[in-house]
Amino acid sequence: AVRTARVGAVRAPVVALAVALAALAAFTLLALAVNSGNATLAAWDAGIGRALAVVRSTPVGQALAGLSAVHAPRGIVALTALAALGLALLRRRAEIAPLLASVLGGATLNHLLKHGIQRPRPGLEQALGVATDFSFPSGHVANATLLYGTLAALVLVGTRSRLRAAGAVALALLLVGAVACSRVVLGAHHPSDVVAGMLVGLAWTAACVAAFEALRRSG
Repeated sequence: AVRTARVGAVRAPVVALAVALAALAAFTLLALAVNSGNATLAAWDAGIGRALAVVRSTPVGQALAGLSAVHAPRGIVALTALAALGLALLRRRAEIAPLLASVLGGATLNHLLKHGIQRPRPGLEQALGVATDFSFPSGHVANATLLYGTLAALVLVGTRSRLRAAGAVALALLLVGAVACSRVVLGAHHPSDVVAGMLVGLAWTAACVAAFEALRRSG
């Protein structure tokens, strides 16, 4: 029984660390492909971008534009503050620090990567006025992944209900996927930009979960 408990105590941090490393490796490969001007990636970006562009002027496109606006930096700050307040009201104050470390730290990392790589935006975004920063990785998508991914992770480590855990993960995937789709539909990002944003957000979130869980379980 003692051995089983010890195995359980290290499983979550180890799994989270493995996820972080896998996401980091995938992001590195994608960044190398972007920097080298990989023709296959460029064709993939262009094809998906054209396919989604037709949605832009439809009601669905307008809804996605609203969703994108909500997940701009100020919106993410407000949503994170609301999430922290919710945790406080639920008397789960110990989870506020991991949430803030994940969202704020990950957003800073993504900003540094964006300005280090300096990939230009798709040409159309200048006309639409939907973005003014560099393109890779997507900040909106990274921030959404950080916020919703962390909240889902907090549910995963805090519940024994498989249904609740699956629901939290599914909801996080749905929200992040919708934000990612919105950025491509608006012409603000290449598809590879939003994938990179997901990978950065996932890597940082998983690393934070691994660190905080290891500290919590060693205490």
